[in-house]
Parts: sequence; structure tokens; C-alpha cells
Amino acid sequence: MAFGGVDSHFAKAQTKTRPKAAAPKKAPAKTPTRTGQKTSPAAKTTPASNLSSRTVSEIVVEGQRKLEKDAILARLKMKPGDLATDEAIREDVLNLFRLGYFNDIQVDRQVAGSSVRLTYKILEKPSVTEILFQGNSELKAEELLEASGLKAYEILNQFKVREAVEKLQKLYEDKGYFLAKIDFEVVDVKKDETVNVVFKVEEGEKVKVKKILFIGNEKLSTELLKGRLFTQEQGYFTALSGSGAYKQEVFERDIMALRFSYYNLGYIQAKVERPQVSVTPDKKGIYLTFRIEEGKQYKVGEVDFAGDLLFSRQELFQAIKIDENDVFAYDVLQKDLGELQAKYGDLGYAYANVIPRWVFHEDESKIDVVFDIAKGDKVYFGKINVTGNSKTRDKVVRRELKVREGELYNETRRRQSLENVQRLGFFDEVNFKTSTPPGKLDVMDVEIVVKERNTGQIQVSAGYGTATKFTFGGSVQQTNFLGRGQNLGVSMTIAGDYQVYDVSFTDPYFQDTDWSAGVRAFQSTNSGRLDYDEKRTGASLSLGHPIGENIRAFLSYGYTASRLSERFETDRNGDKVRVTDPALFPLETASGDASTVTGSIEYDTRNDRFKPSKGIFARTSLGNTGWVGGNLQYYRAGADFQFFRNLFWDVVWRNSLKWGQIGSTESGRAVPFNERFLLGGPYSLRGYRYGRVGKQARSQMLYDAYVTRGISSKDAEDRALRFLGGEQQLQWQTEFQFPMIREAEMYGVVFYDIGQAEDSITEGGFYSSWGFGLRWFSPIGPLRFEWGFPFKRTSYYHENGVFEFSIGTPF
Repeated sequence: MAFGGVDSHFAKAQTKTRPKAAAPKKAPAKTPTRTGQKTSPAAKTTPASNLSSRTVSEIVVEGQRKLEKDAILARLKMKPGDLATDEAIREDVLNLFRLGYFNDIQVDRQVAGSSVRLTYKILEKPSVTEILFQGNSELKAEELLEASGLKAYEILNQFKVREAVEKLQKLYEDKGYFLAKIDFEVVDVKKDETVNVVFKVEEGEKVKVKKILFIGNEKLSTELLKGRLFTQEQGYFTALSGSGAYKQEVFERDIMALRFSYYNLGYIQAKVERPQVSVTPDKKGIYLTFRIEEGKQYKVGEVDFAGDLLFSRQELFQAIKIDENDVFAYDVLQKDLGELQAKYGDLGYAYANVIPRWVFHEDESKIDVVFDIAKGDKVYFGKINVTGNSKTRDKVVRRELKVREGELYNETRRRQSLENVQRLGFFDEVNFKTSTPPGKLDVMDVEIVVKERNTGQIQVSAGYGTATKFTFGGSVQQTNFLGRGQNLGVSMTIAGDYQVYDVSFTDPYFQDTDWSAGVRAFQSTNSGRLDYDEKRTGASLSLGHPIGENIRAFLSYGYTASRLSERFETDRNGDKVRVTDPALFPLETASGDASTVTGSIEYDTRNDRFKPSKGIFARTSLGNTGWVGGNLQYYRAGADFQFFRNLFWDVVWRNSLKWGQIGSTESGRAVPFNERFLLGGPYSLRGYRYGRVGKQARSQMLYDAYVTRGISSKDAEDRALRFLGGEQQLQWQTEFQFPMIREAEMYGVVFYDIGQAEDSITEGGFYSSWGFGLRWFSPIGPLRFEWGFPFKRTSYYHENGVFEFSIGTPF
């Protein structure tokens, strides 16, 4: 069987038409009639004596305004010279009424001897100047006008207007508005000349899909089939998810989704009819019923290749997944076709055609598949143009391409080029459109069509903590600065006694080379900690260069000046009391200058850096502080692994695994306590406040002070607990992101986080949390609303749940 044979098994869509209502015996009571309008085609004639012996001497037409006299006379059977009869006159009057242009026709007869002069006095129907709609908000007037079939400047036809009402009623029902009511009114604009037709619409509420039913599904469950549909039943979260929406235009997609659900499981002859729509008695909901003929399941028989075989059969078999005795899966077959075409495409055969021929063995329920390959001619890349980039410069796109004009076509490099441009994160859509220039069949021109997205982000976060009180943070980041692909960021965080200011700039192709360069400067002041005050000022430089496919190496240098000081509180007597415990927070180990050199390697195959749905990001780094100056000496190592996968129905599985370690490089000197690892917050352990997970210790100095003040021993122990942080950290975040309102790019998320920060990750236990949230990829950036719930209490400051709002990507 030739490729596309599945289509021959597609069930033809059957549409059940609405039964037409019986024609009313009388005109509807609500249908208005213009004043003075004649509704009966009865002609008035002037009485005359016997006409049978007289001939027509002349026929005159009076009263017409729009129609030509000759056009009216042409419709009359009776002509001058004919014998005049009452029956002939009546027949001509009826012929004129059948034109539909007249409200009234009168015939005057003037007898003179043996002849008669006939005068047709006509009253034309008015023409329609405008067709108007009132009360419509969900459907545009242009759509309603097209559906009505009426046009302006035509002669008013009451029958066509009533017919238009029925058409409009059906249009609203097709859109899910079964409660819609439509009436019309004919309004005079200028007496006896023109009118407006005004349709008055009461749309009512759009009905919801109450229930989806399946008839004939025995092999696949109802729940599985419901999950494959774009149309969903009305549920508890309809207002947020849009479920229950009735969209007739989605039905075809639903039918195809159901068919391919069967095709991909071997039921290659399954048939799915167009759903039957049943309206509930109150017309506020509908039932959808899909009728299915599953057929039998087929397995793969023999697999072979034919035609232009440029590779050995062993190489071709290695390129495909379909295998003998496997369940015949249509999606696997389609992927195999793509792989074979790509294999030939890498040799320059851009138009290689792979046609799977099927042979059914009904007795064995198997299908033999032969891939018939026609390689065609070799093709070379012609002109490569970029369109749709009103902001982004051409070179930003072109430098991501793996193909060049004049080169032999290569499918793998074409795909890599597409992925590289998509990965920039500057575009919502990227398409490679190909064409053949006239007279050059061996040349392929490529037009790279992009749709730019807003690459500027405004990130805002707010929260409240026991120690920091109200916090506010904001940043402005432009990842495509001036359309050059450069990254400029400015941020600040203000939390009472805590302020951070940060400015950074990165050019991924410095001076149009493969080198990347970045610079950063920052300052932070924190006088709101429980145990010490801190001020940091620093700057850094970084360089990067690719060392392989999707792999880059980086080298950076940073200098940070840290100044720490003791904290004091005022007691009830007005005396200052030191609260910095030198046993836990030795300031001399952390206050000083850090001169740090860091090397790192990154591997990145994410399909989109802004909102990835597949791919891997991995980074490993090692930094040394004190090697090239400064009085602080320690090292920091880290590894970050992120994994993204699109599972099904646009559900994305996202994972982030992080490890870190810090240690002193100076004998006898401890690691600076302010560089240790602490977890908690939206980017590590959701459900715990920032810095509330890590190595803990109780301050004996504070404990004694609290007891002296009369605080109970138990409360003193809790209040004297301090989070010191660990020399090692390990954390894993996993989440499932699923679409809720696709049109608005709103997604739901459920997550699970687990991690620890101790001097050794084998010490203590791991802390974990779960939660859910909403994400909206809005014009100002991705909004995050997340509720986290910890499984394990950490301290006196522990909360049972934490709500976090922020703007920015999760990880």
C-alpha cells in the first residue's frame, strides 16, 4: 500500500444537519411591515368594456426608479398589436411580481375605438442602504454579515431577511450560543426610497460541554481518550483553565487526535465519526458523543528497503525504530520516514522521497512495510534571507546558522540551524521556508521567517519574613539589547535594612568573534541580619569560547570586598548588648578581600532558553579565591544539571539537580561563614523561607542571655538557634508544567523539592517539600505564583506553608 494509505481508512466525517422548521402559515408576529407596503401581488386594472375585440396600441410603464423601462417591458408577453385580454394582463402582472422588485402594480386601460392603451403603474420595493447588527459582542459584525447572505444596495426581500435570521441563529449555535435570540426590523431611511435592515441580537451565555461520551471503545479506556481531546468537560477550574469551552472548529482536531491514538497502538483501520451534539433541556450545556469503530490491532510483519539504496541495509535498519513483531505504531513509522529522509538529505538529496508500501496480512493481523526510496537530484543552498526581524539584526540570526549559501544541502546542519535560532529565545516562532528559483532545480533558496518576542523582562518579587520583614525586589533585563543579541541587566533588592544593586552586560559574540565577554558590578548592604552587619562591593570579568558542539568553556575573574561588623541590641535598661556570637560567627574569617579565578564548562541543548520544553543544560565549575591576591583563601566547586522533556499533551517535565562544595585553602583558617550554602526560597526549596535550610547550631552566649532575661529554657533554645550553612549542598527540583489557558500562555505546575546543606551531605537528613502554582508568560515576563508545603520542620522560625510570587524563570 502506498504512503498515505492510512488516509484511505479515515472515516468520512458525517454532519447531522438540523431539521428545518416547518414553514409558518402566517408571517411571524414580530416581523414588521413598512407603512403603506403592499403584501399581496394583486394588480388593479381600470374597468373597461369588452377587450376581446381590441388590439394593444401602446404599452407604457410609469413609476419605476431603479429598473429600466425596457427591462420591465421585456418581461411582458403581450406586445403592441396583440389582442388584449384580461387573462393576458393578469399573466404579465404575475411575471412582474415574480421579479421580486415591486410592492404594487396597477394597470390602466384607455380604450380608443378598436384599440387599447395599457399603462403599468408600478411601486418598487425599497433598496437596502445598510445592514446593521445590535447587541452582538462575541461575534463581529463582519462575520454576521457574511453568514446572513445579504448585501447592501440590493432590493429588500422579506423572505431573504427571514432566511438570514435562520442562518444567523445556526451560526450562533455552531459557536456554542444555543440561547441566542435574533429578531430584525426594517427602518425607513428616506420614505419610499431606501431602508436599513437592523438585526437585534441577544447572544446569551455560551454553553459548556457537560459530558463527553464514547460509543464503541472497548480497547482504549474512556479516560485515556478524553485525555487526548482538545475539547474538555466543564470542571471546577473552568474559569482558569478554559475547560468546557464549546468550539466547533476544534472538532476536526479532536477527531484526528482520537484516530491517531488508535493508529499509534496498531488499530490502523479505526474509524471515528464527527461527534453528535445534544443540547440539555435548559440549553445551558451540551453532550458530545463520539462513535468509534476500533477494528483489530495489527503488528509489524517483514520490513525491507527498495529503490535507490545508497547505504547498506544494516545502516538503514540502524536508522529506524520499527521492528518485526512490534505493535504497528503510526507515529514510529512517521519518525522513521523523517530519519531516512534526513540520512539521504545529509548527502545533498534534499528532495529524497521515502514511500512506505504496506501489505496487509489479515489472517495474521500483520502489515509488511517496504520503504521505497527515490533519492532525486542533489541540491545546493541558494539565497538565505531573514524576514520578520524588525528589531533583531540579521547577523544575530545568521551567526547561528550551520549552513552557508552555495554549500551542498545537509539536513542535519539545517535542523541544527533551526534549533540554534530557536534557542536564542528572541523569537516566538521560527520557520525555514524553502523555494526553488526559476530554472534552477538544483538550488534551494531559504527564507528564515521569525516572529519576535518581547525580550525585555521586568522582574518583581515581594515577600515577608520573620527576620527581614517586608522585602521588595525588581530588575530590568534585556536579553536582546539593541537587537544585537547582547544581554543587559540592572537589578535591585530592598528589604528594610537590606539593599542590593547589580549591573551586568554580556556580549555572546564579542567583536563578531566566537568569544563571549561579560562584565558585572554590584554592591550590597545588609544591616538586618540577626547576628552581623555586612557590606559587599565587587566586580567581575568573564570570557567564553566554544570547545565543541553545544559546549562552551568560560574563564572569569572577580574581586569582592566584604566588610562585616558586630551587631548590638538595646536591652530594657537602655544598654547596648552584643548579639554577635564569635563562637559561631568569627568575623575575622569572613571580612576581607576575595580575589577569585573561576573556570567552568557548559553544555546546552535546550530548545528555548526562555521557556524550554526539551533538552539539557549542564554546568560544572571550579573557583579559587586567594590564588591571585586578596586575604581570603578558599575554593568553590559546583555542578548544575537541568533536564527538560515534553511528555504528552504539552506537559513538560522539568528537573534541576545542583551540587556544591566549599573548602578552605589556608591551613588553620575556617571557611568564611557568609559563603556557606543555605537553602530555601523559590529557587531551591520551595515551602521554606530563604536561608532556613542548612547546618544549624545554638549560640550558648544568646541562650544564657535569654535565660537571664526570664525566658523559659525551651524558648531560649529555640531563639538561640542559628543557621550557619554547610560546606556542601545537594538539591533536586522536579516539576510538571501543564497548559491551562493556551491562548494566554498560562500554565499550571506541581512540584517536589528536596535538598540539604551540611558540612557533609551524608550528615543530618534531607528536607523536602511539595506544592503547586500558576505561571503566566506575560508581556512583562513569566509571572510565578507558587504555594509550597514542607514535609519537615526546620526550626523555631518554621512555617507550615509559604506563598511565593516572583517574575522570572523557575530554573
